[in-house]
Amino acid sequence: MLFHRITQQIRKRSAADLCRKILYYFSQKIDWLTNPFRKLRAWAYFKNAGVKLGKGVLLKGLSYDIIVGKDLQIYDHCVIEMVGDAAKLAIGQGCLLSYGVLLSCKEAITIGNDVMIGEYTSVRDASHSYKDRAKSMKAGVDISSPIIIADDVWIGRGCIIMGGTVIETGVVVAANSVVKGRLEKYGIYGGTPAHLIKERG
Repeated sequence: MLFHRITQQIRKRSAADLCRKILYYFSQKIDWLTNPFRKLRAWAYFKNAGVKLGKGVLLKGLSYDIIVGKDLQIYDHCVIEMVGDAAKLAIGQGCLLSYGVLLSCKEAITIGNDVMIGEYTSVRDASHSYKDRAKSMKAGVDISSPIIIADDVWIGRGCIIMGGTVIETGVVVAANSVVKGRLEKYGIYGGTPAHLIKERG
């Protein structure tokens, strides 16, 4: 039976397709071999070997005040940047950072339990100062303000979460929104800047 299925596949596919399938199969096995190194990186950075790190995750800067809960999943090509030793990052259990998410923490970012952050979202607690015209903005001092994201929050793809933001329990943020300020419990928010669209349920 198995032999019959294999021969049918060979008849249906070109040699190039079969080579691609074989190469893909072995590349998956090689990726599995690198898994212990990802666990070691997770333990060294987060003090938790249970963090599931995807491929190409960039971990910049090291703070001694990083706390993460169980079942944190960080998909491929995310960037987590701790700007200075005093930066504080806390992520609860059951959280998911999708592909290409950026967390940049200068002061404090707190994320509750069961939070999902969509791909290519930027969560950044600091911004450049632009008020002093005598200095270039590049040379100016960064202004930072903590970000708090409570439990059971879903942030859609491509959002920008700015410093000083508080997102309360159960909030949904629509894709491509710019968030600054306080989002009230169980609201659905969207837009630039994000505003209340309706209540959940």
